[in-house]
Amino acid sequence: MPALGRKPSWHQQLNHTKAKTRLLAGQFAQFPLSEVQRIASGLPKDKSPALWGRGIAPQSAECDILFASELAAVRGELAVHETAIVACLHLLSYEQARGQMFSIRPDLGVGDVFLEHKMAVYLQCVILARRANPDVCSEDERAAAEELLGVLRGGTKEFPSILRLLEAVGKETCELLLPAAMVVKVLETTHYQDNLARELEDLRRGRKWFDAYKLTYGLRRVVGLARADEMLRDVFPNYAMWAAWKPDFRRIASWESPNLTPHRTRLGPVLDLEGPDTTGQLRGTFRMSSPGAFSGLSNPMYSNDRHILDRLLEGLDASLTVGPATIDLLIALCIESGALSRHSLSQLEAAIELGDESCSETLGVFVRSLQPETGLAARMVAFNSALPLLSLYPNLQAPFGTNIHLERRAAETLAEAQGHLDDCRAEGWDNQPLGSILVAQRKRLLEATWLSGL
Repeated sequence: MPALGRKPSWHQQLNHTKAKTRLLAGQFAQFPLSEVQRIASGLPKDKSPALWGRGIAPQSAECDILFASELAAVRGELAVHETAIVACLHLLSYEQARGQMFSIRPDLGVGDVFLEHKMAVYLQCVILARRANPDVCSEDERAAAEELLGVLRGGTKEFPSILRLLEAVGKETCELLLPAAMVVKVLETTHYQDNLARELEDLRRGRKWFDAYKLTYGLRRVVGLARADEMLRDVFPNYAMWAAWKPDFRRIASWESPNLTPHRTRLGPVLDLEGPDTTGQLRGTFRMSSPGAFSGLSNPMYSNDRHILDRLLEGLDASLTVGPATIDLLIALCIESGALSRHSLSQLEAAIELGDESCSETLGVFVRSLQPETGLAARMVAFNSALPLLSLYPNLQAPFGTNIHLERRAAETLAEAQGHLDDCRAEGWDNQPLGSILVAQRKRLLEATWLSGL
C-alpha cells in the first residue's frame, strides 16, 4: 500500500490492471496493451534527473538503463515480469528490447512442473511484442508463436494446419525468439506427433479426405525450409506420402454431402481412389499407383485401368447430385458385384441420366436379384418391378436388358417358378402367392415387346 499522497509505483499500477490475469488465462487477445504502455510511459517522466526536465528520452541509453533496473526487481515472477517487459518494449532500444525478450525465454534444460505454463506465457508475449513494437518482433515470429500456442492449447482435441505450423516455425528468422529446442519441447509436451499420427490414421480409415486435406494441404511447400525439413521426420508421420498427395479438392469436399454419409463405409474402395498413395510410390492419388489399386475387384478378368477408375469417380460425383438411392445403385453395380467394368459403368451412367431416385431404387433391387444367392420369389418380384421401368425408358433396355441376357434369365426364372409350382400342386398345396407372381411376370414379359424370343 503506497504511503498517503504518494503516487503508486509503476509495478503497482501494472498489478492493478488485468494484464497478468489475461496472460495466465491465455487471453492475449484481451491483454490491455494500451493501458500498460501508458503506465510504462510515465516512468521516464517521473525519473527525470532534472527538476524541470522533460524526462528521459525513450529508446535512449538512459531509458534502457532505467528499465533494466526496474525489470530486474520483478525477475522470476511469472506473468508479472513478462507484463512489465511487454509494457515497456516501445520505450527501449532494439538491442535492449530483444535482450529483454530473450531473458524471459523458459529454461528448457531443467525439470520444471510449470514449464508448460511458462511457455504459454512466453509465446503470448512474442505475439504481443509484435503489436507493442513491430521492430522488436517480426511477423514470422508472431505467426510461429501463434501456431505453437495453438498446439499448446489444443492438446489432443484440435490440430492447427500442419502447413501453417511448419511454414511458420520453419523459417530461420524465428531461430532467436523461438529456437528449435523450444518448438520441439512444445510438440513433445502436447504429444503432438502421436496425436497427429492417430488423427491422420483415423481420418484415413474413415476416408475423411476433406478433413485430412485441411491438415496436410501444401505440405510440399515446407519441405525445402531448413528448420522445417529437420522437424518433419519427428513431427509428421508418413510426411512423404501426404506431401505427394494431390486430390481433387472439389471432389473430396463434395464427399462431405449428407447423401454420402450413410454409404461411406461401403464406398470405401471407391473413396480410397482419391486418397493418398499408400503403395509407397508417392503418386498424387491412390488411383494413380500401380494396377490393382481398386480393392473392390474380386475377379481378375475385369479391368481397373485408369480410364475405368476415372469413370467410376465421375459416376460417384454424378450420383451424389441425384441422391442416396443412386449411390446405392453404384455400390450394387461396382462394389458388391466384385465386377467393375465398362459394362457396369454404362449401366450406372444410364441410370444417372434419368436422374430419378425411385428408378435407381428399383434398379438397385433388380441388380442385386441377379446374384446367385437370391431366392426365387425375391428374384421374380424384382423382375416384375424392373420390366415396366425398362419398357418405359429405352436407354435402360440395352445396359439392363439385352446386354445382361435378360431374355434368357427371365425364361430360366419362369421355368424354375413353374417347376416349383408344379411340385407344390403334386404335394396337394396350392401356392397361390407364387402363382400370382408367375402370372404377373408372364404379363410383364409379354408387354416387353423390346425383348425378342419370349
